[in-house]
Amino acid sequence: MNRTGSKAGSTVLVIAGRNIDIDTAVATAHAYPAMTVAHYDLPGPGPAAVITADEIARTHKVRSRISHAQRDWFIRSAVDAPWAAVPTAAQLIDADPNISGELYDHAEALYDHFRTAAPRHVGVAKISKVLHLKRPGLFPILDSKVMAFYRPHARAAAARYPHRGRRAMFWAAIRDDVCTNLDSGALSLFRHRLAQSESEQARRLASLTDVRLLDLLTWAVA
Repeated sequence: MNRTGSKAGSTVLVIAGRNIDIDTAVATAHAYPAMTVAHYDLPGPGPAAVITADEIARTHKVRSRISHAQRDWFIRSAVDAPWAAVPTAAQLIDADPNISGELYDHAEALYDHFRTAAPRHVGVAKISKVLHLKRPGLFPILDSKVMAFYRPHARAAAARYPHRGRRAMFWAAIRDDVCTNLDSGALSLFRHRLAQSESEQARRLASLTDVRLLDLLTWAVA
């Protein structure tokens, strides 16, 4: 799916029903911790079908609080995880919840591989911070703050896809925002402004995925 937005681009981004003007979004990006981007995001997803100790250490930059024992569990669990069905470059916009047997289902299967066997104190936040690192265009980071902010929209999204049998669908709600902001051109304009910035930090942010750019803005407005 290719969404480039309008030529001029909207000057307003929409996140969970809240409008953020491009200037505010750019200022928020400038204030985002440079060390987080340098150490969590920029090294990239690494080997496609394994999780390494170094990658778990990287998640500490987004406050995952994954312990040594939990790190070892992630590494062991990754060995037989269904990575192959979820390409490293997979994008959330292509994971349509209305289509069965395709990317959305494959993403759910990968997530469920970890969630269903997770030890105590390994929940949505820790799993999503690891899976976002491995598939940065597909898995949103779902910590308690983001989930609380998106919950009404996640419930509304679940109502649109009753065949999924979910009370709340956070991926679908965030996907709606990614699609909306791509279609309006706002996300493309935001990325362009970052790429043209005099700040090296801002230019680095321009290389992040659509999901991650909206995530850092969500944290600022939630």
